[in-house]
Amino acid sequence: MAELVGLLKFKGKIDDLSFYKMNGKIIMRKSGGFDGEKILKDEKYVNVRKNASEFGRCSKFGAKLRRALQPFVKDFRDPILHGRVAKMLHDLMKLDPVSSKGERTVQLGLQHAESGKILDGFVWNTGDGKRCRYDYDKRTLFFDRIPERSMKAVVTLRFINPDEVQDPLEFVDIVFEVSLPCSECSIAEEEGFESVPAHYLKFALIRFYDADGFLMAGKTAVVMG
Repeated sequence: MAELVGLLKFKGKIDDLSFYKMNGKIIMRKSGGFDGEKILKDEKYVNVRKNASEFGRCSKFGAKLRRALQPFVKDFRDPILHGRVAKMLHDLMKLDPVSSKGERTVQLGLQHAESGKILDGFVWNTGDGKRCRYDYDKRTLFFDRIPERSMKAVVTLRFINPDEVQDPLEFVDIVFEVSLPCSECSIAEEEGFESVPAHYLKFALIRFYDADGFLMAGKTAVVMG
């Protein structure tokens, strides 16, 4: 970057030099930026292309997942949820033990033993934190924190098919109510779990209601497993 001094006063671009005004002075610098053609074809940018491909797939899959979780995700009013979900899915994708970089998939990452830690560690409702835990093997829902004045919880167990081909993603719902306060509740054996394929993503979506039956804004809890 250079500073122009003297009587000449102009700004703009000449060949590969750019001139602009900053703090009352004319500044000159060489034009830069990314060359789109090189990024697409140059061998030096192969890792850039691979990273872009994986993040693109994660972003697309995340959009499908958020649509499959409606209307619950609307309760969060989180403007950066899209990016947070995409990053979480990319962390899962990196667990893919089979595919090479650039070809990895979320589905194969989900089969890794460490995937459960990533799913469990993700906070969906950052404005309210984690309120509940769900043990899918024992079919038991634990209420660690109950919103003040809440008298009822409506629980939706949503099982989502992670097949990237589907748009929107397919899902199966099991819905039941829980009277509050209580610390835990069990799901009956006949609730229909047997019909849900083992590879489906598991969600417990909990909405809390007050004594008048009104939904408590911002308190929706999500447990992923």
